[in-house]
Amino acid sequence: MEDNRVIVFNSENRLKKSILAIPPSTHFIRHFLNGKAKKSYATARNYETDIKQFFKVTWIEDITLDHIKAVTIFDVEDFIYEMMDKGLTSGTIHRKISSLSSLYMWLMKYQDNTMDITLIKYNPFSNMKDIMPTLNYVETEFLTEEEAEKILGTINDKTIVGLRNKIIFALALTTAVRKKEFINIKLKDITTKGGYDIINVIRKRDKHDFVKLQAPVRNLILEYIKLTERDMDNDADDYLFKGHNRNHKNKEKLDASSPNKIVTALCKKAGITKHIKVHSLRHSAITWVIMKGATLDKAKEFAAHESATTTARYIHSVDKLRNNAGDLIDIL
Repeated sequence: MEDNRVIVFNSENRLKKSILAIPPSTHFIRHFLNGKAKKSYATARNYETDIKQFFKVTWIEDITLDHIKAVTIFDVEDFIYEMMDKGLTSGTIHRKISSLSSLYMWLMKYQDNTMDITLIKYNPFSNMKDIMPTLNYVETEFLTEEEAEKILGTINDKTIVGLRNKIIFALALTTAVRKKEFINIKLKDITTKGGYDIINVIRKRDKHDFVKLQAPVRNLILEYIKLTERDMDNDADDYLFKGHNRNHKNKEKLDASSPNKIVTALCKKAGITKHIKVHSLRHSAITWVIMKGATLDKAKEFAAHESATTTARYIHSVDKLRNNAGDLIDIL
């Protein structure tokens, strides 16, 4: 029986033996990406783009373990400077370095004590703080309640597409759900808890949670389900939001790229010139509850933030507006 504990590549870069327990004919980085995709396909896709960009290959399968081992801190420095010269944002540069560091950290996990085998011993992407650009947190634009009402008022909710878009907009603004969370809602997730209408959602890191559903939004949802000729019981496993073509029912769930396009189009139609996307709606909802007096704990719970530090940034932004020293100046 073949010993499958050791990873070895021959001249044709084929995996002969592996302590990674990789399925036959699967490249080791592809195996890494497949694992990431189980949690988030979008994250896995970004990782693949970043890895291919650094190694300057068209296909992930062109990268060998020797290529991995040959990378030095000087190669990483050159990559960072190259991205800075191209004008990439600090956030993008940090994300790309994080993607590559994650790959190396994953490979470093695989060791065999009985035979003293390691795949790699060093992560050249882990000690770049001294040359990495400072992260600049660009304030996300948010809507006022008046602007939100204006946008909602322009939507024709007598059509399937219009009704769906209105629900997406209203749901994001009343629950602060993330895009990934609401596009994965199924009919069976719309339920009750303790006498309240709720929607079960899956948060980051596959954490199960629920959000309270306002009655007007729930009524719109029920109307949309009826209009798409579905039933809460018989179509329980159906995704709530569908992609639609010419207002006809489509069996596929809403594509992840569609919500931002929908929000942009709605803002343009209403004459709102702010740069608003789905995340801006979430940002708006969190900002509103803080402006209306929600405590840090309540706002954190509403936003489903893992850290109160993240929520505190919103409070700081609101305080800058509410208690602005410039308000003391009265010259007109």
